[in-house]
Amino acid sequence: MKEDFDPSYDDNNNQDRLVKLEDMFSDTAYYYFDVNEWEGIIDHYLNTLRVEKAIKALDFAQYQHPNSAELYLKQAEVLMEQNEHNKAIAVLKKLQETYPFNPDIFIGMGDAYSRKMEHYNAIINYKTALELCEDGKEEIYFQLAAECQSLEKPAQAIYWLKVMLSEFPDSIEGLYEMAFCYEVNGTQEAGSEFFKTFLHSNPYNHHAWFNLGNLYTTLEKYEEALNAFDYSVISFEEFSSGWYNKGNILGRLGRYKDAIEAFERTLELEGPAAQTYFYIGDCYENIEKFGKAKQAYQKSIELDHDHLDAWVGAANCYLELGDAEEALNFCEKALKLDAKNSLVQYLYGDVCKALGYFDAAKRAFDNVIEMDPSNSEVYLDYSDLLFCNDEKFKAIELLNAGITLFTNQPDLIYRMGTYHFLMGRKNSAFEFWTNATLIDDNLKQSIFEYCPQLKADIEIKDFFS
Repeated sequence: MKEDFDPSYDDNNNQDRLVKLEDMFSDTAYYYFDVNEWEGIIDHYLNTLRVEKAIKALDFAQYQHPNSAELYLKQAEVLMEQNEHNKAIAVLKKLQETYPFNPDIFIGMGDAYSRKMEHYNAIINYKTALELCEDGKEEIYFQLAAECQSLEKPAQAIYWLKVMLSEFPDSIEGLYEMAFCYEVNGTQEAGSEFFKTFLHSNPYNHHAWFNLGNLYTTLEKYEEALNAFDYSVISFEEFSSGWYNKGNILGRLGRYKDAIEAFERTLELEGPAAQTYFYIGDCYENIEKFGKAKQAYQKSIELDHDHLDAWVGAANCYLELGDAEEALNFCEKALKLDAKNSLVQYLYGDVCKALGYFDAAKRAFDNVIEMDPSNSEVYLDYSDLLFCNDEKFKAIELLNAGITLFTNQPDLIYRMGTYHFLMGRKNSAFEFWTNATLIDDNLKQSIFEYCPQLKADIEIKDFFS
């Protein structure tokens, strides 16, 4: 069977070589290739994860060029792909005897030791390669940093990355690894100072601005992060990652309309993406544009049918729009994806409550309390379900349990006062409301949101005025 060709493999000449090599594999022809041609062929097979063919090609190559140092290096590389690291090291050590000043041999040794998880030996060989080479230092610096990371020495990794970026300031890998090192080291403040200094000399490096923004985000300095992401897209207007992260920060800052614009720009640059549509939906939902939010969530689902949060978001939008039946359909899909998710169970309870499915709603709310004991809000919806279904004493009992668990939750206490008032227990109601105002006076309007008719009661109006 002829080679399944990779169209990205250089030019027609290279494709022709692969055709000829297939004939050699099948013993129908014999061709001669120079060392560089063999290297290209072997690299092609390794890059396309066809190690067996790489081995066969290497056999032919070494038969034609038995003394080629380049092919011995390639042999070591092939052995490493087979996890034969000791054999690779043996090949390289033998090669060192003939070529003691060849940096590529030491790089290969470093790679082999790295794969063996012998990181100190890897570092020794990479350092030797660094001393010997004139070109290719960027990759060696990066490997040294990576080995230090593997040894859980981020400070040393940062040192090598600083050296690397001083010589190669446009290294994208170096910039991202630098930010990562500062983050895992817990030194984001120092990282932000490094990037600010770096940007003084490289003010238009959008990747540096982007990483500075990410570090500020981990520090919860959202305004500073937004400024950095702004500069990243100013430096390179088509930088989609910058627009995406800008959208996320704007969302965290509550600037939902601006966030939507940033996410829409991301879509223009990257094409449709489930997570981006989800964030657009979330932004619209936060500004109570439930119709547009629903549309965005549905686009997210079309692109990723298993996007749980999008199913939940769409279900909630349908509920807010008064279509509880359709909300139920989306909720049931979410439950199939993750029935043990407390937020899904909570929403399912609210949907069943809206549809009058009393028992199903109770089961869902019971599940929420069991799954997430830290959720105080479920006590409001669950007690309301009971109260409105003439189980008023059970509602009060449940809410009292919630107040006992969450002693400083004024919304629960305001609701308890409202239940008591509706049951004709005015004195108890005012006592609960008084205690609630002592915790948070700003939430007193919640009683009118829950029960608007209370606004007509002069006594209550005077109490809260």
